[in-house]
Amino acid sequence: DLDDINPELPQADVAVIIGANDTVNPSARDDPQSAIAGMPIIEADKAKSVFVIKRSMNAGFAGIDNPIYYNSNTQMLFGDAKDMVGSIAKELAGGGSGLH
Repeated sequence: DLDDINPELPQADVAVIIGANDTVNPSARDDPQSAIAGMPIIEADKAKSVFVIKRSMNAGFAGIDNPIYYNSNTQMLFGDAKDMVGSIAKELAGGGSGLH
């Protein structure tokens, strides 16, 4: 539930976003002229570090760009989500050879 998680996100060390676009787009919160202005979002951009796993930089359903992708605390990981999550888990377990 957004009301439960959003207050916790500024204290989160990491937020991992898989394939989401509009549901984490801070334009809904910050830009009153945005096509999604006022839409409830997960405020993942407030975490200390953000990792976004996507196949491409394509826009979401609303067809607008997402500023979270360009934040200094965001890292983009391009590829298949299942493969990328597996690689991250392997790295965290100390058995990886680097993310590609």
